[in-house]
This record gives sequence, structure tokens and C-alpha cells, in this order.
Amino acid sequence: MWWLTYLINPKVLGLITEYPSGFIFACLFLGGVYSFILYYRDLKNGPKTAVLWSMVVLRFLSVSLISFLILSPLIRQSEKLIEKPIVIIGVDNSRSVILAGDSAYYKSTFPLEINKLAHQLEKKCEVRIYALGEHLINGFDASYSDVYTDISAFFNEVTTRYSNRNAAAVILASDGIYNKGTDPFYAAQKIPFPVYTIALGDTNLKMDINIHQILVNKTVFKGDKFPVEVSVEMNKCNGLNSRLTLSRGNRIMGTRDIKATSNHFLQKVNFMIVAGETGMIKYSLRLSGHEGEADGQNNRMDFFVDVTDTRQKVALIFDAPHPDITAILKALEGSSHFETDLIRTDSLPKNFDKYDLAILNQLPSVVNIVDLTFLLKSRTSLLFIIGSQTDLNAFNHLKIGLVINSAKSIISESQPLLNKSFSLFELPKADDAIFAGSPPLQSPFGQYQYSPLTDILFYQKIGMVESQLPLVMFTRSSEKKIGIIAGENIWRWRMDDYIMTSNHEAFDLLIDKMVKFLSTKDDKSFFRIHMKSKISENDPVEMDAELFNATYELINDPEVNMTITDESGKSYPFLFNKTLKSYYLNAGLFPVGEYSYKAMTKVGPNLYQKNGKFYIERINIESVNLVADQHELFRIAAAHDGEMIGRDSISVLADKITARQDIRTVSIHQNRMTDLIGNPWLFAVILALLTAEWIVRKREGK
Repeated sequence: MWWLTYLINPKVLGLITEYPSGFIFACLFLGGVYSFILYYRDLKNGPKTAVLWSMVVLRFLSVSLISFLILSPLIRQSEKLIEKPIVIIGVDNSRSVILAGDSAYYKSTFPLEINKLAHQLEKKCEVRIYALGEHLINGFDASYSDVYTDISAFFNEVTTRYSNRNAAAVILASDGIYNKGTDPFYAAQKIPFPVYTIALGDTNLKMDINIHQILVNKTVFKGDKFPVEVSVEMNKCNGLNSRLTLSRGNRIMGTRDIKATSNHFLQKVNFMIVAGETGMIKYSLRLSGHEGEADGQNNRMDFFVDVTDTRQKVALIFDAPHPDITAILKALEGSSHFETDLIRTDSLPKNFDKYDLAILNQLPSVVNIVDLTFLLKSRTSLLFIIGSQTDLNAFNHLKIGLVINSAKSIISESQPLLNKSFSLFELPKADDAIFAGSPPLQSPFGQYQYSPLTDILFYQKIGMVESQLPLVMFTRSSEKKIGIIAGENIWRWRMDDYIMTSNHEAFDLLIDKMVKFLSTKDDKSFFRIHMKSKISENDPVEMDAELFNATYELINDPEVNMTITDESGKSYPFLFNKTLKSYYLNAGLFPVGEYSYKAMTKVGPNLYQKNGKFYIERINIESVNLVADQHELFRIAAAHDGEMIGRDSISVLADKITARQDIRTVSIHQNRMTDLIGNPWLFAVILALLTAEWIVRKREGK
């Protein structure tokens, strides 16, 4: 019987099941038992004719097959796939391509040449075309509307998507100018196949006057004077004059006359502006041009300044000097949002009403008894820094949302572990790696008790153990916000930030976000609109709305209407979409300009309305540099066994690529597992067996 076992072994037939081969015998046994019981009386009482035996066999086979399907068998199939060589074409779709000149060619003739190139390559290869610029998209529409150029994103996508494919070559058609992402030469280093480049644009330096850069504080306070530094670039304008005008609306704020003394002239011009009113204020800079300029769009640039009339008052309270105090003070000094006072515990005021936040460094202290009664009774928010000099027993008696039970004064080295679900404020994702490698803080070792409603920014990572102990947390006590840093020597984070990035931006932003959250008073209005006041021209206008009932519970039953009005008075009506508990509106893209909005909703007899304004900002970065960087394109092609060609040689590029010896079609043998239950032929066999049995039974009158 060994041959029978071999014959019905599923692996021999290319079948795989999760069950042992012995289950095949169970299926055959079940089919035999079923057919025997069904035809037992006929076999016992009647003649055993061939017709009767045929019905028994048909029933046996159909039931056995159906039983076998219960084992969920899979059938192994070997497929031979023929994959043609793949050529990936990336075409620069940014504004700089047509701003440099010859826009008629790039909008009409050049797309036809790219399509012809693709058609020639398709005789032997599979062709994929992408448009690159701000984003990478399939196809090329020759709109040249992208406001940034990110060539590295194209190479990264090629590396990710085609590294294990039969990729034959990459063709990059670009002017070589990039202003977003990393250096394309280094981004292309991981590409293992040839790279060809098509040089677009113009390498000649043309006559051009442009505003190269504007340096200004983004936030200032009402009544303050703030400087504006403008870099003006004049190319091939030796001996020519230009006038730079600073204005706000129709009001001229100042002018400067500039004279170029060389063919590549760069001068910095300074203005001093008085912040007269609050809000997002738009200023405009204009350069007078000359006939024959390559591009007049870069003679104009707008910038925005957020003018506010309130600074958050912060009290930094300490019992003894500590580098943590200096680190936090330096971080706050870099922001114009805060006004900080240093206060020693021996000179505490009795009234803290003027302060929005008090930062207490290692208080209550084991060294001195400090009376914090006036501070704790005030509505001032608090940020506690716990360290080796903190009196934990006195701290626990404050009942502010955290209790640390420690039998001895044992200190643990705790690194920050970011809580991915933290939502009170956002930190740049690029800073995650910076804080993950930050030096540990010295935290009290013990049992931490806190409310489940506590928001934890960083957990404690002790050695290699990722604990659930809070390192930086936020909670509430009565009507005030409470923040706690459960460790000292946070100054090391600021130093480490400088070592890693050559600046303190990540640390300063962390402190800025924490202090801003704690010092900002809660909005008590029933209807709120959240949106950016300055939006780039390539970003959609998005808004979030929240509506509360009398008990400050989120509701979204009523409709919320929005009307956006442009500078000419034209109105655009919208209706907010309802989300789970609030509202969301994506109004799409708007042209550059100033807009006002009015949102309205009604809850019972109460009518709520919110008004505001926002600006759509023009992005001129593509017009700043219009000199094609063909050297970059040559470097990329030379490093990848390719070639750089001019736009006049596009017609011969297909022959160059298809003539390569390493361009060939490959065959891939692939094993694929298919569910036998869904096999139509097996279904047809089972149906045929049952149908044949039914016909025979009917003919026999059974």
C-alpha cells in the first residue's frame, strides 16, 4: 500500500494543507461511509448492477472532494514572468524651468520630445515617467507650476521602488537647480544602474535685479521698533540704479536707492519699522526694474509680521543658583513671547497675579523652608523641576497631581522616551532623534503615582528599560495648569543639542512650547475657529471649528457656515464638514492675496459668529536663482556610468540606452500559492459528479 500513500500525498500533487497526510484517508473514509449508508438498502435488496455501482462511485468521489476542501488546501503553481528592462524618466516641473526663458519651447515642443523618447524606449523597455518639483507625481503635464524643486525625492523614490526590479536606466531632465531636500548627487549614490541627464535651462548670467533674502522677526510687540534686513542682488547691472520701496498697503514706509558697482552685485539694506497695531501685518518690498531683465517676478516680495500686545510674564523662582535656571532663561530669552523675572526664595512677592507662569526649581527645598502659600493660592500656572534638593514629602503634600514615594534619596539616570500619543502640543519629528539621544536627567527613584488623565510628554528610560514613569508631564490642579520635570540637569539637553546640531533650536523650542502651553489661558468661548493666519500659495486653506454647549461639552449637531471674501469683495460660501466631535473645512487653493472670513452657527436661540482674516503668501524661491546648474547634472551622470546631453540631443538618447549590453529582458520563475477552494475547474468537477449522479438516479426512478 506504499504506492497508495505516495499517490495521495498532497505534496506530490503540488498541494499543501495545514493538516497531516493521514487526513486524506479520513476524507476518503467519510466519502465511502456516506455513499455506503445512502445506497446500503439498494445494495442489500436489489441486484448489484453497474448502474448502481456507478452511483455509489459518483457519490463517493463528490463527498470525498468536498470533505477534502474542508482542509483548506493550497495548490503550488510555478509561473514564469517576463520583465522588460525599466527606464525611469524624471522631468523637472518647477517654475524655474520656464522663468529662465524660452517658455514656448518648454510648454509645446519639449513635452512632445519627452513623449517621443518614451515611445522609442517602449520598443524594448518599460517606461515610467514622473514629474518632479515640490512633490513627485506620475506623468508629466508640462504645467511648470511647482514652487519648489526637490530632485533628491525623485532619486529616493527610484531607489525605494526599483531597487529589486529590472531597472535599466534613469533619465533626469532638469535645470539642476534645487531648493528643497538634500544634494541630488548624494541622494543618487544608492542607485545601482546608469543615470542619464538632460540639461535644461540656461547657464548664462542674465541681467536681473532681485530681492534675494529678507531677515525679520516673525513676532514683535506693539509699540516696539524692529529691523528688516533685505539682501538685494543685481546681476549684469554694473552702473545701473534701482530703488527699493517698503510699503504696507498703499502707505510707503521707506525707500532706499541702490547702485550696482559690479556685474554681480549684492547689497544689504536695512529698514526700521514701528509696530503700530496688532495682528498679522503684511509688508511689501518692491525693486524698480530695467528694460531687458530676465524676470520681473523676483523684483517683488512680501513678508508678514505677527504684532501682539501681550507678553507672557514668567517668574523663575530658585533657592540657589543652578545651571538648569540658566538653560531655561536662555531658551526664553530667545523668544519675544515671554518676559522673565528671576526671583530668589528670600524675596518672594505676596502677589503673583501679574505672572502667567511660575517655574520652581527644586522647590519645596530640603535646605530652606519656603512659604509658597501665596503662589499656590494664585491662579498662576506652575512648572516644577524636581531634583536632589527637592523635599519630596513637602512636594507630595502639595497634591498637585504627582506623588513620589521614595524610602531613601536614591537617584536614577533617566533618559527621555517620547510619548507618541502626546497631543497638547507638537514638536518637529526631526527633534525626536535629538531628544532620544539626550543625556539622562537625575530623577528620584521610587514609586510614582499620578492621575490617568495626566498628559505625559516624556517617559523615563532607565538604562535599557522603557518604564511608564513620567519624566515630563502636565496636569491640572483646580483652575491652573501644572507642569512637572521629574529630574534635574536639563541644561545637559541644551548642550547636547548644540553638539548635535550646532544650535540650541530643538531645546529652545521644547521650552518655548512647554511655557507657552502652561502660561496661555484657556479659551472660554463656546465657538472657536482654528486656522493659520499665513498660508503658502501651494497649500489649501484648512480650518477646524469647535462648538460647545453650556456645560462645555463638544457638540456638532448645528451646521457651521463659512464665508470667505477676497480683496475685491467677492465672496465664497462654504459649509463645514462634521467630524466625530467637531468640524473641518478644506476650502482648497486660493490665489495670492488678503482674505477675510466670517463663520456663523446657531445653538438654540444663541447665534455665534467668528471673524478673522488670513493671507495667501506668494512663494518666490524658484525665481531667485535662474542660472542652470549643469555641473551638478554632469556629476550625477558621470558617477553612474551615464551621460549628460543637451535638449537638442534628446532624439538620440533612446538609441544610446537600448544599445547598452546590460539592457536585457529577464525571466523570473515565481512560485505562487492558490486557494484550491476558489478553483473553478474543481467546482466544475464536483458539480459534474453530483449532476451525473442525479441524472442516473432519476433515470432509475430513485
